[in-house]
Amino acid sequence: MPFKPRRVCSCGKLVWAGELCPCQVKRKAEADRLRPTAHQRGYDSKWRRESKEFLALPQNRFCACGCGRIADCVDHKVPYRGDMKLFWDRSNWQPLASSPCHASRKQSRERQQ
Repeated sequence: MPFKPRRVCSCGKLVWAGELCPCQVKRKAEADRLRPTAHQRGYDSKWRRESKEFLALPQNRFCACGCGRIADCVDHKVPYRGDMKLFWDRSNWQPLASSPCHASRKQSRERQQ
Protein backbone atom coordinates (compact mmCIF):
# COMPACT_ATOMS: atom_id res chain seq x y z
CA MET A 1 0.00 0.00 0.00
CA PRO A 2 1.66 3.27 -1.10
CA PHE A 3 2.03 6.10 1.36
CA LYS A 4 1.95 9.78 0.55
CA PRO A 5 5.34 11.38 1.04
CA ARG A 6 6.01 13.65 3.94
CA ARG A 7 5.89 17.40 3.32
CA VAL A 8 8.03 20.20 4.64
CA CYS A 9 6.16 22.55 6.98
CA SER A 10 6.85 26.28 6.84
CA CYS A 11 8.85 25.85 10.07
CA GLY A 12 11.12 23.32 8.33
CA LYS A 13 9.90 20.10 10.00
CA LEU A 14 8.85 17.04 7.99
CA VAL A 15 5.18 16.17 8.48
CA TRP A 16 3.16 13.24 7.15
CA ALA A 17 0.47 14.13 4.61
CA GLY A 18 -2.86 14.87 6.29
CA GLU A 19 -1.28 15.68 9.66
CA LEU A 20 -0.65 19.05 11.24
CA CYS A 21 2.74 20.16 12.42
CA PRO A 22 2.85 21.20 16.11
CA CYS A 23 3.47 24.79 15.02
CA GLN A 24 0.27 24.68 12.91
CA VAL A 25 -1.72 23.28 15.85
CA LYS A 26 -0.45 26.14 17.99
CA ARG A 27 -1.32 28.79 15.33
CA LYS A 28 -4.82 27.33 14.87
CA ALA A 29 -5.47 27.30 18.62
CA GLU A 30 -4.41 30.94 18.87
CA ALA A 31 -6.62 31.95 15.91
CA ASP A 32 -9.59 30.10 17.45
CA ARG A 33 -9.01 31.82 20.77
CA LEU A 34 -9.08 35.25 19.14
CA ARG A 35 -12.12 34.54 16.94
CA PRO A 36 -15.42 36.05 18.12
CA THR A 37 -18.13 33.63 19.22
CA ALA A 38 -20.92 32.67 16.81
CA HIS A 39 -23.30 34.89 18.78
CA GLN A 40 -20.89 37.83 18.49
CA ARG A 41 -20.67 37.23 14.73
CA GLY A 42 -24.46 37.56 14.39
CA TYR A 43 -25.66 33.95 14.64
CA ASP A 44 -28.21 34.54 17.39
CA SER A 45 -31.90 33.76 17.93
CA LYS A 46 -32.91 36.26 15.24
CA TRP A 47 -30.62 34.49 12.74
CA ARG A 48 -32.03 31.08 13.67
CA ARG A 49 -35.59 32.34 13.19
CA GLU A 50 -34.86 34.14 9.88
CA SER A 51 -32.83 31.27 8.41
CA LYS A 52 -35.55 28.76 9.36
CA GLU A 53 -38.13 30.93 7.55
CA PHE A 54 -35.81 31.19 4.53
CA LEU A 55 -35.43 27.41 4.30
CA ALA A 56 -39.20 26.94 4.68
CA LEU A 57 -39.80 28.67 1.33
CA PRO A 58 -40.51 26.13 -1.45
CA GLN A 59 -37.78 27.52 -3.74
CA ASN A 60 -35.19 26.99 -0.98
CA ARG A 61 -35.96 23.36 -0.25
CA PHE A 62 -32.97 21.88 -2.10
CA CYS A 63 -29.25 22.60 -1.98
CA ALA A 64 -28.18 25.40 -4.31
CA CYS A 65 -25.15 23.44 -5.56
CA GLY A 66 -27.43 21.09 -7.49
CA CYS A 67 -26.56 17.89 -5.61
CA GLY A 68 -30.24 17.17 -4.91
CA ARG A 69 -29.90 17.04 -1.13
CA ILE A 70 -32.43 18.74 1.14
CA ALA A 71 -31.02 22.10 2.28
CA ASP A 72 -30.58 22.39 6.03
CA CYS A 73 -28.45 25.51 6.38
CA VAL A 74 -28.36 29.02 5.00
CA ASP A 75 -25.08 30.14 3.48
CA HIS A 76 -23.86 33.60 2.52
CA LYS A 77 -22.93 33.56 -1.19
CA VAL A 78 -20.45 36.37 -0.62
CA PRO A 79 -18.67 36.10 2.75
CA TYR A 80 -19.88 39.01 4.85
CA ARG A 81 -16.63 39.41 6.82
CA GLY A 82 -18.26 41.46 9.60
CA ASP A 83 -20.47 43.60 7.34
CA MET A 84 -23.86 43.19 9.04
CA LYS A 85 -25.71 44.84 6.14
CA LEU A 86 -24.39 42.07 3.86
CA PHE A 87 -25.07 39.50 6.60
CA TRP A 88 -28.81 40.31 6.61
CA ASP A 89 -29.14 40.83 2.82
CA ARG A 90 -31.38 37.92 1.78
CA SER A 91 -30.23 38.20 -1.84
CA ASN A 92 -26.84 37.07 -0.50
CA TRP A 93 -28.33 33.94 1.10
CA GLN A 94 -28.49 30.50 -0.47
CA PRO A 95 -29.78 27.16 0.79
CA LEU A 96 -27.12 24.47 1.21
CA ALA A 97 -26.85 20.99 2.66
CA SER A 98 -24.60 21.40 5.69
CA SER A 99 -22.54 18.35 4.79
CA PRO A 100 -20.71 17.96 2.44
CA CYS A 101 -21.73 21.02 0.43
CA HIS A 102 -21.21 23.67 3.10
CA ALA A 103 -18.85 21.88 5.45
CA SER A 104 -16.24 21.03 2.85
CA ARG A 105 -16.76 22.32 -0.70
CA LYS A 106 -17.85 25.88 0.06
CA GLN A 107 -15.46 26.45 2.93
CA SER A 108 -12.45 25.08 1.03
CA ARG A 109 -13.24 27.46 -1.86
CA GLU A 110 -13.42 30.39 0.58
CA ARG A 111 -10.06 29.47 2.12
CA GLN A 112 -8.46 29.58 -1.33
CA GLN A 113 -9.60 33.16 -1.92
